[in-house]
Amino acid sequence: MYSEAGIGLAHADRSIAQAESNLKQLNTLLPQLAQRGYETREIESHMTALGEILDNLRSQRWQIEGILGQP
Repeated sequence: MYSEAGIGLAHADRSIAQAESNLKQLNTLLPQLAQRGYETREIESHMTALGEILDNLRSQRWQIEGILGQP
């Protein structure tokens, strides 16, 4: 049986993985948008910021696991 902390970390892992998948999918759409004449600079900027946020969340998640020990 998993601890409450273990369940929370597993949820964090799933959320981070889903966000990464969403960013990758959006990244594949950018060339199509650009081809159709849409400006993508702002989208790319937001995607960069979101990638940095995900990196920070991933780091914090690993720090929490280190503090709690493996759940």
